[in-house]
Amino acid sequence: MKRYRYLILFALMFIQCSTDDADEINLNLAEEEIFDNKDSSLASNNDSTLTEQEATPDSGNSNTTISFEHKEMLINWADNIILPSLTDLEFSLNQLNEKATLFVNTPSNDNLLVLRESWLNSFLKWQHVEMFDLGYAEEIYYKNRLNLYPTNIERIEDNISSLDYDLNQSYNFSSQGFNGLDYMLFGIGQDDDEIVSKYLAEDLNYDKYLIDLIDKMVELTLAVKNSWNDEFRESFINSIDNTSTSSINTIINDFVYYFEKGFRANKIGIAAGVFSNNVLPDRVEAYHGKIYSKLLVTEASYAIDNFFNGRYYNDNDSSGLSINAYLNFIENDQDEKLAEKINEQLDKIFAQLDQLDNDLSMQVVENNLSMLSTYDVIQANVVLLKVDMLQKLNINVDYADADGD
Repeated sequence: MKRYRYLILFALMFIQCSTDDADEINLNLAEEEIFDNKDSSLASNNDSTLTEQEATPDSGNSNTTISFEHKEMLINWADNIILPSLTDLEFSLNQLNEKATLFVNTPSNDNLLVLRESWLNSFLKWQHVEMFDLGYAEEIYYKNRLNLYPTNIERIEDNISSLDYDLNQSYNFSSQGFNGLDYMLFGIGQDDDEIVSKYLAEDLNYDKYLIDLIDKMVELTLAVKNSWNDEFRESFINSIDNTSTSSINTIINDFVYYFEKGFRANKIGIAAGVFSNNVLPDRVEAYHGKIYSKLLVTEASYAIDNFFNGRYYNDNDSSGLSINAYLNFIENDQDEKLAEKINEQLDKIFAQLDQLDNDLSMQVVENNLSMLSTYDVIQANVVLLKVDMLQKLNINVDYADADGD
């Protein structure tokens, strides 16, 4: 079981629907940030970027050197973190599908509550999957199809009224996924009674669109998981050559990219107005549910912390080789270790997030200084990861910046 699971139980006690009218959403800024796809043009195509690290043991024959077990680290990432998190997400999405089927067959306030609980449970599990944007997941734009926000409400309503839509088309990425469900479960009515009434009216097609969204999420997750089980795992754990496209180089770049863009910018910075002249309260995750945005970003923080330290997804008391271990191996003869600084900064992030309102859209309106302070604390770790860590590991950044930081 993952740590801090009490957060889920706490959140479920406060399930409620949004009472705000859905605002018209301007997607240009957020989608530009979120679709800031990785650009490999900065990576070296000719020179090795990942060196085989060696160190002299602290004791014994000083002429004896040992090498870091790169493959064992890759196996730990694949077998104890990535695949278990995908398997758990798939299982929870299948449960979500069952709850959705029950709800559309028998729409009621009680069944809506159950469905929302299942949605939140899956959304929290997603936070442990999103950073692994490689292989087939990258090919199909998996993260953008499950967690692109803000939601395009106008397109959702057009899809529902016309029943003429293709969820595989990129223009529909912002009208599906967890945030599409957020609107379908919290945003289509002023209160629970009005929301349920729209599902009772079969001619309105809300029931069909709801099921289609969840079916697509299940389909995509199963496909990504199967790609790992079929062939990708073997190629992943055996890719230990010193190249710009090796597994360690790729996944560490993905990790840094997610921390900087998906975590720092998308979850905090855009809503806080860091990249614009004004705060943008509708740019948070689960905007229509209102009280879950901090919970989701906190869960993402746990996922980041666990991956950096190599903790097993299903057992946080166990861990294997990790970025932390890799850095400590390289700095075995140094008193001040970079991994310790990174972990200390992660602790500061947890402490800063704890100071925020559960509803981050409300936070940026009532006290945005706290939100900006959170961004700054996260940014301090961007520097440690993107500059100091990548230099230590001799890895080049393989994506281009677009936000001037």
